[in-house]
Amino acid sequence: MASDKATQLPFSGPSLFTSGTDQRITRLSKVLSTSSGVDATLTLVGYGLFFVSSQISNLENLEITALTNPNASPDTLKHGPASVMKLAELGASTKTLAGMCSDFRTFTRLWGLLGVYAMAKRNYVDPPKDVVVRAVSYAQTLSLGAYYVYENGYYLAGKGVLRGWTVADIKRWAKTSLRMFLAYVALEFVRLYRARQLRETRKVKAVDEKDRKGIEAEEASWLRSALMNVAYTPLSMHWAFEGGMLSDGVVGALMSAVGLIKFRAAWAQAA
Repeated sequence: MASDKATQLPFSGPSLFTSGTDQRITRLSKVLSTSSGVDATLTLVGYGLFFVSSQISNLENLEITALTNPNASPDTLKHGPASVMKLAELGASTKTLAGMCSDFRTFTRLWGLLGVYAMAKRNYVDPPKDVVVRAVSYAQTLSLGAYYVYENGYYLAGKGVLRGWTVADIKRWAKTSLRMFLAYVALEFVRLYRARQLRETRKVKAVDEKDRKGIEAEEASWLRSALMNVAYTPLSMHWAFEGGMLSDGVVGALMSAVGLIKFRAAWAQAA
């Protein structure tokens, strides 16, 4: 009896492996087992950290301003330098980790042309029936292909894999890559608009519950794509031109929103 009791004791009461925490960990593991899930997670985490880093920089600037104020209190002058140092270290660490997430995502896009090949094959074997959607699909395939070619080129050159590139060459290819992405984003608005028109036509003709549920699922997917494209628009314009137009905080916030939308979709698929 004592032996039986000793055997049962470790398993008595609530267990981690039957709790809600276990279910969430298992679900997160499923998300991270797919390339799209990893990208969504790193987008959310990486740009979330980038946003936090920008806010830490703002706090650091406020601390410095307080220290240089002629009317600063003795307590501020005593503890201020240490506070500024801690903020600087925290901001640098956060930004470095965000950069690691971004670098990993860029590395995984080295084989993004395989996805473009699949898009081109799909356009050839089973092209969209609608003329507008078909034309946009062809144009987006070309723009996305060019985006990956230029991005892979400047990324590998920047890492020292491709030799003989100047700094000017790398910058030019980087800007060209991002302008191709801007073209893709602009074309996506056309695709979304036309998809909505076609869906509204089908909605009128829907006769059974199965058709209506299919349209509802399509609308949910369309809304996710539309929200991400709205966020991508100012970002792609910011990245595509010299000097940019957005602060680090705004970039971090917009890309965090994109990451959240992607992660929620990946989380739902892993249920």
